[in-house]
Amino acid sequence: MAFYKVGILSLILLSGIFLLGIQVEYTNAKSCLQYCDDEVAYMTCPSSGDEQISRVCVNCCTADEGCKLFKTDGSLICTGTKD
Repeated sequence: MAFYKVGILSLILLSGIFLLGIQVEYTNAKSCLQYCDDEVAYMTCPSSGDEQISRVCVNCCTADEGCKLFKTDGSLICTGTKD
């Protein structure tokens, strides 16, 4: 009888660990707010070379990977990391 209790408890414990592992995987997802950063005057992206792309509605979180966001004075705000 004790053997069955240990087996059942082990199964429940392993199932819990498995389910918690799956849940942790989903909590690492990146969440980006969809808003236009008013400080962004233009951006450049690897796909467009040195061309300045103006009138963009992006922020540091929503910009594509490698795209650089700049202020009107030319100073760099950030580089996008969106995959």
